[in-house]
Amino acid sequence: MKKIFVALLFLVLSPFCVEARRTVISDWYVDDFQSTITVNADSSLLVEEKITADCGDLPDKHGIFRILPTETKTDSGTIKTPISLVGITDFNGNKLPYSASADNIGRTLTWKIGDPNKTVTGENYYKITYLVKNAVRAGNADFDELYWNLFGNFWDIDIDKFNAKIIFPQGIDESNAQTSVYSGVLGQKSNNLAIYNWNGGTLEIGSTQTLYPRTGITASITFPKGIVTPYEPGILDIYGNYLLFLIPLAVFICCYFIWNKHGKDPMMDKTIVPEFEIPDNLSPAQIGMIMANGTFNDKMITATIIDLAVRKQLSLEQIDKKWLFGDKDVKFTRINNPEKIPLSNFENVLIDGIFQDKNEILMSELKKKSDFYKVIAKAKKAAADSLKNDGFMEPSGFTLKNVFTGLAGVGFVAIFFAAINGFFELAGAVAVSMIIFAAFSAIMPKMTTKGADVKWRSKGFKLYMETAEKYRSRFYEKENIFEKFLPYAIVFGITKEWAKKMEQIYGKDYFTAYHPAWYAGNFGANFNADAFSSQINSLSAGIAANIGTSSGANGSGGAGGGGGGGGGGGGW
Repeated sequence: MKKIFVALLFLVLSPFCVEARRTVISDWYVDDFQSTITVNADSSLLVEEKITADCGDLPDKHGIFRILPTETKTDSGTIKTPISLVGITDFNGNKLPYSASADNIGRTLTWKIGDPNKTVTGENYYKITYLVKNAVRAGNADFDELYWNLFGNFWDIDIDKFNAKIIFPQGIDESNAQTSVYSGVLGQKSNNLAIYNWNGGTLEIGSTQTLYPRTGITASITFPKGIVTPYEPGILDIYGNYLLFLIPLAVFICCYFIWNKHGKDPMMDKTIVPEFEIPDNLSPAQIGMIMANGTFNDKMITATIIDLAVRKQLSLEQIDKKWLFGDKDVKFTRINNPEKIPLSNFENVLIDGIFQDKNEILMSELKKKSDFYKVIAKAKKAAADSLKNDGFMEPSGFTLKNVFTGLAGVGFVAIFFAAINGFFELAGAVAVSMIIFAAFSAIMPKMTTKGADVKWRSKGFKLYMETAEKYRSRFYEKENIFEKFLPYAIVFGITKEWAKKMEQIYGKDYFTAYHPAWYAGNFGANFNADAFSSQINSLSAGIAANIGTSSGANGSGGAGGGGGGGGGGGGW
């Protein structure tokens, strides 16, 4: 008797218990929402939603949008519910224009139905058909469950009438299924807005009044195991995110083969022995780039400027800070040396770029020049060209270095866009690939046999400078060796050690009266190695900061969402 009463109540109330068609329309609203959900034996659902939406005579209306979640949060973890669209048409089967977008952070899929260049009025009819995988829960040992939010708690517009039919496979009906229906706002566990009735193997659920925004209806139906087959995720479902990391593996393999052919230096497997002269009388920048596999850095600019000062092409003067919180500065003065010393193209580009049409300039002024980075870029190219033209490095290596550096730069952009769109696994794979490109970029320029020999001898020259006290007699024989080798100490990163070695060899008395003619700095009453190296390191840091290579140009229960399904929608 009770079943007959519920059935009659469902039939009587569901068509008439909602408001009549509205006479005043202030926004889109859904006049009728009919959902047919077919539960398949493979745990998937085929969902057909027929939505009658009305916007009256309102201006600038184009259509509706539907949002669906692609994964479900449960107490035991996150369950993915992949969705594939079957079609979007009107009730007569005519295709409707739409655009699809995925939110990979919120894990939702949106279909925006309508043409942005066309407006609509009155009632509009939308049939959305889609397939949802992994919808039936098989985690309980005693039963399986369809726990489904029928249309979602996140609609922005009213739904005057809602009806759903859930069609189960043969073997599931009221006799062996337990049914619970929840309706209301998110998380509510009561049922005040819906009624339901079984009709054979079909569960029918209908609203009893207008469903306002942020209200929903969720059904929980448990039934015996063995009727529905648990979802079996494919290899891509299980390992899809991990397969993304095949990208950096492929990048590494490609980079390695390219490096092995075009970037691997000739073997120079010889014991490092002291080299007592500057190898091939190369400049500090050339030695530095050879030691760094063709990479140019700020130390090479500093070393070149000090080398030009030692060779009397310019002088440096420390300018003390004018205010309590001001910064120290350095004044560069170009020297018109009557003794014309031949300079390399790199040195000419650098010194001409610093002074341009002046004879004096403050280091801080260079920092303010917005286009000075172009001078550094030109100087850097000139330094690299000298290594290629003089036969120390293969030209192709520099081209590939630039390609790899460019790809690493593109990686930064790709990571940004992948991350903001929620593709975090892809962002991670690209980040690893970017690191690989950057690493191979650093070692890509290939030495010639001549270059490899100079690199080996440069290591010997550094060893000689580091162990200077063993070769005192050689230092006594050479004039001005301290200043001559100082730029190379800067390139090698041993400025302090070099000053200490010289103080040990020549004695403190010698250095007490020593002041470099090319640098007017405050060393205190007497010169000492610590004070000098501190001044040079400070100068180096200042030069790097002001004219360096970098440039600014460069659940359970509740209507609200327990289980799968859900989402929402609205009008636009």
